[in-house]
Amino acid sequence: MYKAKKPNKAAVTHLLDLEFQSRRNFIDSNALKEQDRPAKILQAYPCFKELDHVMDELRRVIEPNNSQYTSEVKGRWENLYSKVQFYGVMKKVMKPPRTLNGGK
Repeated sequence: MYKAKKPNKAAVTHLLDLEFQSRRNFIDSNALKEQDRPAKILQAYPCFKELDHVMDELRRVIEPNNSQYTSEVKGRWENLYSKVQFYGVMKKVMKPPRTLNGGK
């Protein structure tokens, strides 16, 4: 379904939700060598080359019952990022100027 010219993201997501446990068993199995594991996973599930599907998989692993997890994480990240930027700017502004020899 993903290999169609215009894959239906909702349908692919629904299928990924349905087969989550079998996919986890495939990924965690000892049949895959450690060094070959990423290539084999992407070969079996090419949809994981897209960020949206990877974020949905993260949601399935961390909070399977929270369908809004990805948007909540993005919101928390934006909030943290803005606070860090503000702190960095304020720290730079509040720093007294230094002369070339290091004195204040």
